[in-house]
Amino acid sequence: MRIVVVGAGPAGATAALVLARQKRHEVVLVDRDTFPRVKTCGSALSPRSIALLQELELAPVLRPKAYGICGLRFTGPVGRLSTMSGPEAAWVIPRAELDAEIAFAAERAGARFVQGVKVIRALRDASGHIRGVSDGKQEIEADLVLFADGAHSRFSEDTRTKRQIATIMGWWEGVSFQPGLVEMWFDRRVKPWYGWLFPETSKRVNIGICYDPADPVQPRDIFWAVVGKHVGARMNGADMVQRFRGAPIVYTERPERVSAPGALWIGEAARLTNAATGEGICYALQSGAMAAQLVGRSQDGALVEAYRQAIRRT
Repeated sequence: MRIVVVGAGPAGATAALVLARQKRHEVVLVDRDTFPRVKTCGSALSPRSIALLQELELAPVLRPKAYGICGLRFTGPVGRLSTMSGPEAAWVIPRAELDAEIAFAAERAGARFVQGVKVIRALRDASGHIRGVSDGKQEIEADLVLFADGAHSRFSEDTRTKRQIATIMGWWEGVSFQPGLVEMWFDRRVKPWYGWLFPETSKRVNIGICYDPADPVQPRDIFWAVVGKHVGARMNGADMVQRFRGAPIVYTERPERVSAPGALWIGEAARLTNAATGEGICYALQSGAMAAQLVGRSQDGALVEAYRQAIRRT
């Protein structure tokens, strides 16, 4: 099959990697950016994410890039503090490094990785089936398209109003923290969500909040209302090494329209994120691998329904 994957984040790159390793398909991975590129994300990898990376045989090359996490410092809505710790179980890897490693692994496995090309249109035949994509200048024909273009997916066929969590975050050096611990503050100002401090190295941390996108207050003011309370004193004299960035997280309780004749939607393009924590990397890896594996096992006419059922069930 000729397969085009639109978007080289964890979902798209994982799908391209698994498909390329099957050695049965012509795989093209397309992204609008040039890699490595910065991505707005807390960059934390849960135990399930690490397990999936191990299954993909990527954990050995990613481990040296990871900051190991062995515990959580949790602050509840009334200010009560609990610290949970144990053996290393999670990682923090900046998305610039994580995404690039998976995408280039797909390229090494045989996928063609096309960078700096923004896909703007899906090609359809007379019956409406998706048969490829175009950037407005050139067309790439395909037997199957996997859309992994994230929260703002221009190709989603899910017509429901998007349910969103807003985020804003920045990066600092010089903020004191307990090595190996992430911090989460379930502050009433942003309920039911939270603020966080995730260490990326022994010196650099990313600090951010999830909040209601309908909140009328300026995002930076909400940020400082939460962060100032929980970590403000430790930020005195710290250096901000990367400016504020924000991005929406799109979620759903029930996935809909994740497949159509000629196309599958994976990762956040299918609204596959955790509505409580905002985690998306695990679901991106899982849905990308699942789609690729089903391509290898399903008959052509059964793929669309098989993927839809698998996503619902999972």
